[in-house]
Amino acid sequence: MLPGSGSAETRGAEGISALLDGVAAWAAQCPGVGAVALVGSYAGGRARPDSDVDLVVLATDPAVLLGDRGWLHRFGAPESVAVESWGAVTSLRVHYTDGLEVEWGLAAPLWAAVDPLDPGTARVVAAGLRPLYDPDGLLARLSAAVAVGGC
Repeated sequence: MLPGSGSAETRGAEGISALLDGVAAWAAQCPGVGAVALVGSYAGGRARPDSDVDLVVLATDPAVLLGDRGWLHRFGAPESVAVESWGAVTSLRVHYTDGLEVEWGLAAPLWAAVDPLDPGTARVVAAGLRPLYDPDGLLARLSAAVAVGGC
């Protein structure tokens, strides 16, 4: 389990930072993961103590991460996992036994395409996106496209 675990309410900024560092380290060693971003209220600076942590994981084959969910245990003990479909993104909404809720949005790298720029993706990015792992610059290009009014 990741150091600093606990509910979002009890973690504070240091604990959330440790979670995000752990996610970045996991992504760097996980075959097929090309990029990971923090999105939602934490990325946009609007998080409340009870906010969930929203992540987008771009993988060459998201079905692998959806099928073998053992990697979720790296970040705590899942109490429940719900699958949600949001167009190009399939989310695993995980409630960990320590109270933390993480939405792992899994998508192919095409989610970050800028030509054409998907309006739904652009809305997510405009609301806040913080790259955690982006070795090929996919998320940087996406952020730049949204910043210049791509949508």
